[in-house]
Amino acid sequence: MSFFLKVLVIYTIALVIPKVARAEFVPLRSDRTETCELKLTEVTEIPHQCLVIKDLSKPLEVWQSRLAFDFGQLSQTDFKKLQTIYGGWNHQKSRVTYHPQQSYQLIDFLPPLVQALNSHHFIPEVNELKLDQQQNYHSFGDAKKSAGKPLEIKPSLYLNCWGITYEIWRAATQPNSKPTLFMAQSSLMLEQIQLNSIKIFSLEQSGQSVIPGLITQPGDLVLIWHRSKSGNIYLDHTAIAVADGVYFEKAGTGADVPIRLIDQATLLKIWSPGVFNYEIRRLKKTGQLPEPRKVFNIEAPKIKSKFAELKNASPEINQNLSIAWDLESKDWNLKNLQTISWFHFIDLESLTIDNRGRAKLSEQVYQPLLK
Repeated sequence: MSFFLKVLVIYTIALVIPKVARAEFVPLRSDRTETCELKLTEVTEIPHQCLVIKDLSKPLEVWQSRLAFDFGQLSQTDFKKLQTIYGGWNHQKSRVTYHPQQSYQLIDFLPPLVQALNSHHFIPEVNELKLDQQQNYHSFGDAKKSAGKPLEIKPSLYLNCWGITYEIWRAATQPNSKPTLFMAQSSLMLEQIQLNSIKIFSLEQSGQSVIPGLITQPGDLVLIWHRSKSGNIYLDHTAIAVADGVYFEKAGTGADVPIRLIDQATLLKIWSPGVFNYEIRRLKKTGQLPEPRKVFNIEAPKIKSKFAELKNASPEINQNLSIAWDLESKDWNLKNLQTISWFHFIDLESLTIDNRGRAKLSEQVYQPLLK
């Protein structure tokens, strides 16, 4: 079996069968740390060391490694330079402050939401909701067969790559916003990314097989997609560039995939150029990503326009669930539940700040999130 097929099979199993029946964040293990030769090209004059940290519990080798960059102690001039280069693009600024005797890492200069999410994995959950069709979905499905019976759906709480990158970009222009956990229809996510960004580079158009050096700036989004035989564009993966050739990502959807810093070589190994198309997109100065519920929940106009059956849904259901469907399906409607995936929205509490100023997730996320 090819490497790509192995990844695809494990992604599929992880998406369909959650590891445990509760959703929460779990810190990644640090089983082994090794040095590496990768350098941050923006600051070659500031001494630093690349580190590869291993979590050997992960089932795929490409999920076991994450990067860190150690600067050690810094002069105040170098500290301010690192602040500007790696955090200047984001209005949500790092709260880490300067102390001459303190040692620093690259993560200290990245936006607070990146600091908080880094080095975790997320355990998804699927629960069951029974909906009164008279109150919630009056015209859902075959009324003769289901009259008087509650409708059973199984919404999931998942966190995938574009849910994370969307919230990082949203925080860049709305620094006081609280993060939301959600999954969204990929075509709607792609539309929001394109509306709020400009395309800087495309592998497909350039004919190259790697992203050239110095093309990306901190804060740029790497958008990875493929086109189906019928012409539909499928969003496969997104990552945030934090430095030239270094990216922040959630490596997929399931419980085993890490939230981490990685290099370009790892990204290209998982998402092979030629099979997948790469774009570099930069957030517009006027870009304003809406709060996720406004564009991705069941009340969102673009979803209701496709699913007329949702017009009588209760506000509580519509505001707190999203749906996703297969663009290739010829009968993607609510009468065929096999074509629909249901997802929860969960609003998280504000990030906390530790004694050195680094952002942390609240204690809420280390507990089951679905009540």
